[in-house]
Amino acid sequence: MISEFPLFLFTTLAGLAAGAYAASAVFPVGKDAKKAWLFPLVCGILLAVGLVGLPLHLGRPERMLIALTQPGAMIAQEAYWSMGLGVILIIDLVVSKVKGSAPRALHIVGAVAALGLTFVMANAYFMSVGIPAWASWQTFPLFILGNLAMGAALLVLFEAKLTEDGTYLTASAALSALAVVAIVLEAVHFAGVGANMVLLVIGAAAVAAAAVLQFMAKSGKVPAATAAKAALACAFVGIALARYGFYAAYAL
Repeated sequence: MISEFPLFLFTTLAGLAAGAYAASAVFPVGKDAKKAWLFPLVCGILLAVGLVGLPLHLGRPERMLIALTQPGAMIAQEAYWSMGLGVILIIDLVVSKVKGSAPRALHIVGAVAALGLTFVMANAYFMSVGIPAWASWQTFPLFILGNLAMGAALLVLFEAKLTEDGTYLTASAALSALAVVAIVLEAVHFAGVGANMVLLVIGAAAVAAAAVLQFMAKSGKVPAATAAKAALACAFVGIALARYGFYAAYAL
């Protein structure tokens, strides 16, 4: 297991939650008033489990309290943005449970917080000047597009009708394709600094499969619901593999 596994856990699970909530501002989910609360609940759980990785990364969890008093620390900024998104998710959960849906404005504010968290995640590694594999501009598209690609793919679990929405399928496929480009660019950078890029290449292949499935779903060549769920699995596994390979470079 890589030494940075707690951070891998954080950026993958919290990144999935952030990407999904950001995507939901464009493609709303939970239109069934009886289940509208389920989406913010799942996003909240993913974010909470991912957040466990931050104090674990410090070795002694109590050090997180000290880190939070240092606003300039990247781990503190990740925690601040995560807490902000968490508060929005809790409000969304409560309002959706009581009223059947949350205001669109809340989703937009949440999307901004989600994108902010994703940017801070990437910036934390971009600022790691001592690790050449991380401190490059390729880190930003790797994290931002990765989170959005797997997040957009997750939406079909909460809104089945999205599998019949050509605009959504096109957008989701495009995000997956862009995530592939981002991973490949990172792999090229890794090769240039002597880092192992094998997992990045495998991850790119898995995400490419997700893009193909999503395009096929739109064209009607395969059952849309089945293809969309298979695409989610491919996108998540591919992004996770690429991110694991990214953290493995820390050992160099």
